[in-house]
Amino acid sequence: MVLKGNQRGGGQQLAAHLMNSFDNESVEVADVRGAVAQDLSGAFAEWSAQGRATKIEKKYYYHLSLNPDPAQGPLTREQYFDLIERTERSLKLVGQPRAVVFHVKEGREHGHVVWSRVDTTGDKVKAIPISHDRLALGTVKRQFCRDHGLALPARDKNSRSDIFNDRAEDLGERQQKERSGITTQQRKSDIAACWKVTSNGAAFVQAMQAKGYYLAHGDKRDYVVLDLHGEVHSLSRQLSGVVRKKELVQRLAAYPADKQPGIEKIRDFLQQKRQDAIRKAVAQKEITGPTDIEKRREALKAHQHQRRADLDHMRGNLIGRHASEREGLMAAQQAQNTGIVSARLQKQPKGFMAFLTRVTGIKLVIEVRQKQQDKARAAAHKQQTEALQRTHGRELHEIDRLSRALDGLDARENRSVETALKREQFQLFVLKKPPQRVLKPEFDRAAGIREATGSAGSAGLSAKFRHQAQDTGVRKGELQAAFERATSGKTKPAGDAGGGPAPADTEKLDEARRTRDEFRRRQPRPGPDRDRDRER
Repeated sequence: MVLKGNQRGGGQQLAAHLMNSFDNESVEVADVRGAVAQDLSGAFAEWSAQGRATKIEKKYYYHLSLNPDPAQGPLTREQYFDLIERTERSLKLVGQPRAVVFHVKEGREHGHVVWSRVDTTGDKVKAIPISHDRLALGTVKRQFCRDHGLALPARDKNSRSDIFNDRAEDLGERQQKERSGITTQQRKSDIAACWKVTSNGAAFVQAMQAKGYYLAHGDKRDYVVLDLHGEVHSLSRQLSGVVRKKELVQRLAAYPADKQPGIEKIRDFLQQKRQDAIRKAVAQKEITGPTDIEKRREALKAHQHQRRADLDHMRGNLIGRHASEREGLMAAQQAQNTGIVSARLQKQPKGFMAFLTRVTGIKLVIEVRQKQQDKARAAAHKQQTEALQRTHGRELHEIDRLSRALDGLDARENRSVETALKREQFQLFVLKKPPQRVLKPEFDRAAGIREATGSAGSAGLSAKFRHQAQDTGVRKGELQAAFERATSGKTKPAGDAGGGPAPADTEKLDEARRTRDEFRRRQPRPGPDRDRDRER
């Protein structure tokens, strides 16, 4: 079980992330509490409006992700909500408005909980302070695992717990890793290896290009590198702890920063390379149809179209209902006016009584009272009409809000599609590249070169010397020097016509054998290995 929480803002972006149906196979809004709106976008908008009355700097929410261990099986809904309630008590969020969402991603179910940090229960709106939440979450996790018979996550650098709780890698780097599929450690290791095996700027730049990293001039930094996915990374940060900035600038003196291509130019170049790789794969019939991501994109388009059609249908029904309600109100008001006029006509005196009411002034009093009644009734009708218009306006505003939220969700899902397609193209391009040659240690590389250029006897000799080095504890430098002295005459000069190996020098071979016999008599030296200490 891994719990990761943080205080944050950006409610609409968070709502779009939680409702993203492309990155998640299933999205379930299990609970929305403390909000009039029952969708995430509306609920978060309400909590943001409440948060503006406090001194919170836009961090109106506390977001918690619940990630069970797949090896121990999924959690039940009762277990999820038990864990959520334990967290509420630990973080002093009991009774606060919240939203609970469950995702299924790549067959793994996990949950998200978002609380409002705004306390409106008292006389004054205030923010709930949350401090040392990582310690609190760790306690909740241990108690929950103990009570439900679950094992705690292993403290391994490669475990998911350390990935979730590693704060050395910021959000931008994690997003870059999701977009490209390259970890920060892998990228830094690749670039550091290019630096170590080269001695000048040209070789360093070529080595980086061979591994898929291209030098460019950054907007804020002099030197940046772009990977095949088009992600931008600071070159000095990639070589942090390996080389100082002064040494980096000295090696790249032949590549001044202001003369390097810009980021957009390199991105266009990489985009063209990815497209060329896709066309080549299609031409060679390695890709015979739409990929899985392209199929998912088409399915997403149909899903988005259906969502938009449902909202448009809702809007059409709402507009029709508004028209009928307005017509009904107008008809009711008109019927009321007509009924009052008819009643007055029926009650109007006739004959001698009509003469008396007119002479005595009673008729005038009645007419004044009726005018007052008509004026009050007209004001009441106006209030009814305005109230109905306000109700209709709120409902239309809600539809417009849902439409804007749907626009944001569509944009978020489409961005996920494009990212997935670029990652797919990137992976295809990387897989098509030949594997990089692994550089061996100095002695093994020298021995391999001699074995490739020498005779079968030379191969046997190199094996014997390596065997003697392991048996006697002889240092690598002494053995290599003896080996090179023994085999230095085994290749012909460049001007020789023959293509085979030259005969070996008998005197040097005898010297090598005497050196070997001396190594055999030598006992292993006590104490630490000086070469090993020097390497440290």
